[in-house]
Amino acid sequence: MDGYSSRDPEWKKELIKHINSEREITNERVPVMALSTVDLEGRPAVRIVSPRGFVGDGFLRISAADSGQWTSDVLTFCTHAQSNKVRELVNTNEVQLVFWLPNVRVQVRCSGHAHMLFHPENPNYSTLSLDIRHRMRPRDGTDAECQGRRDERRESIAAGGPVEPNVCVEIDTEFIREQAYLNHSPVIQAWYAWPAPGRVRLSDPSLYPTSIPHIDDKQEAEKYEANARRNYVLVFIDINKVDIVKLDESTRTQYVRRGDTSWSITEVNP
Repeated sequence: MDGYSSRDPEWKKELIKHINSEREITNERVPVMALSTVDLEGRPAVRIVSPRGFVGDGFLRISAADSGQWTSDVLTFCTHAQSNKVRELVNTNEVQLVFWLPNVRVQVRCSGHAHMLFHPENPNYSTLSLDIRHRMRPRDGTDAECQGRRDERRESIAAGGPVEPNVCVEIDTEFIREQAYLNHSPVIQAWYAWPAPGRVRLSDPSLYPTSIPHIDDKQEAEKYEANARRNYVLVFIDINKVDIVKLDESTRTQYVRRGDTSWSITEVNP
């Protein structure tokens, strides 16, 4: 989450700008955000998670052929396949994310729907329920979207017709998930080989490797690696509303999605 394109929505530019300002003060590489879900008894459940970034940005390229020409407003984070939040998101995928940046005194709330991508060998695997092509934009200085297809989309929108996905975009969701996994440290990768989060801790220390590459037994290392990959879930958040409060300026701005790539902007009372 280091940079943005001029074609990104204003709220994304604001979020990244404030995150970068916060980093200059704290020197922390990755911001954290609070994720709010609804548990299986209908009660709110909140925890801190680390965003992996927006699809198309940084290491989250959309395919092996992508050289960085695409960007989107689809935010991602990862989780363990056996975690409580996975069961909660299967039950209802409405979520809210909150970034609190204390040094720049900015709060950013993002509301939307979560779409999970499991490993193909995981029993819960299915194709991604979100068609990300609707959310992709060509990055600055590129002509990624073919001109003819762009004109067709504009004419359809002007006529009030259906908005087809951007078929010029070739998206490999499994490639995205794999890049997200590979860009974790060995310590974090090893955590996905652990038993289910939130359950009683077992007494066998071998169940809790701290770094898979440091396991001497090659066969054992391969077993843990395979288990970690099966348990790795990449979650795509399709954001439909953003609320940004700047305490030092006493301002509050709300952004509401009104199309695939367009947003309304309203200034409201803090």
